[in-house]
Amino acid sequence: MRSKFSSVPRPVLFYLAASFFMGLANTIFDVVFNFYLADRGISEGDAGVIYAIATGAMAVAVVPLLLLRRFLSQRALLIGASVLYTVPFAGLPFVASVTSASVVLSLILSGMLGLLSVGNAMAGAQVPATARTRLFSSFFICYLGAGVVGSALVSVVSGWLHTSDLQKYRFFLLLSFLAACVMFVLRLPSARAVPQPAAATARAEAQGAGEKGNFAALFVAAGFLGASIALFFRFANVLFAQIYRIPVSDISLILGSDKIISIIGAIFAPVLVKRFSLRPSAAFFGCLAVVGLILQSLTVPLVVFTVLYLSRLLFNYCLMPLLDTVAMAGFAPARQVVSIALRQSSFYLGGAVAAAVYGALLDAGDWRAALWVSAGCALVGSLAMTLVRNHEPSPAPNENENEEKVLEHA
Repeated sequence: MRSKFSSVPRPVLFYLAASFFMGLANTIFDVVFNFYLADRGISEGDAGVIYAIATGAMAVAVVPLLLLRRFLSQRALLIGASVLYTVPFAGLPFVASVTSASVVLSLILSGMLGLLSVGNAMAGAQVPATARTRLFSSFFICYLGAGVVGSALVSVVSGWLHTSDLQKYRFFLLLSFLAACVMFVLRLPSARAVPQPAAATARAEAQGAGEKGNFAALFVAAGFLGASIALFFRFANVLFAQIYRIPVSDISLILGSDKIISIIGAIFAPVLVKRFSLRPSAAFFGCLAVVGLILQSLTVPLVVFTVLYLSRLLFNYCLMPLLDTVAMAGFAPARQVVSIALRQSSFYLGGAVAAAVYGALLDAGDWRAALWVSAGCALVGSLAMTLVRNHEPSPAPNENENEEKVLEHA
């Protein structure tokens, strides 16, 4: 076991550990924040405004990131994003208005976009191209695994606390801040860029001419995939309630297994890529998602709908590591921070726009149309992924011949 871990670069290990604590901070915060806002007198409608502003800020945050990368090193950008993400968590237990909550949440999500963009690019540069799908699958496993731990932690500890609800919520928000602080400490040793040899840099510049099409295809792919999965990320409980009229307790029981299924999907992605190439795998998972969504729009028993719902999550987290891999493979190292930032921004922007569409359809009771829209977005997004061509420079002959072993046994 020790030899397996020793083959993984130390910055990658710290990157994965930091990803776990980022997922832990996000989960603890997500579980209690809506209840905290309600306890402070903020209505559900105002909470929707808060999330809309924060999500929009996250999508826009890519602009200053792209400007700053011209003047700052990747290490400086990563540390800055870590600070921007971590510090606002300290203010969560004290927000009491729509304005203050919007500002704090916008800062957190903007910092998160920077962490996902710069952090993923730096970690991806530490491993060979053949190991990147395993790397990003490991990221999702750590992140989602932290979600399982965080949800269980809130459930267990809340039973031990004999205080008012507001004090409980503040305690958990403080706990999420402490998890974010641990994430910040772990980010520091993960911030190590890989110097590019002069020959590789020259090849990268020579291949830069064909990247405009890749940027367009990546933007479309990430946006439509984000739009598709937003239906289940935001409205799964509404779908189950509208279609089957089952109580909230039963819906919560169904939704409680989603993270475990998502982890299985993240594990499965590199297994398939090992047997097939990257782009056919993306098209395969995308088509499976489309078929499942269309079947869900039919009148099917609750058990079948639930299985298809969990399958959709599995296919989504099969696609996400592939999308991150494509976001690196289609671009030269000098532009990989830009491509990954574009992937993150487009994904969340697509989800925000689609959420408004799904909300209108579900308000009208037209859940079938919502599923059809999600299916169409999944088809467009997965097919657009296949249009991103590999423009990353190939390694020179006999250069780093042993690097294929990195993450092979991790």
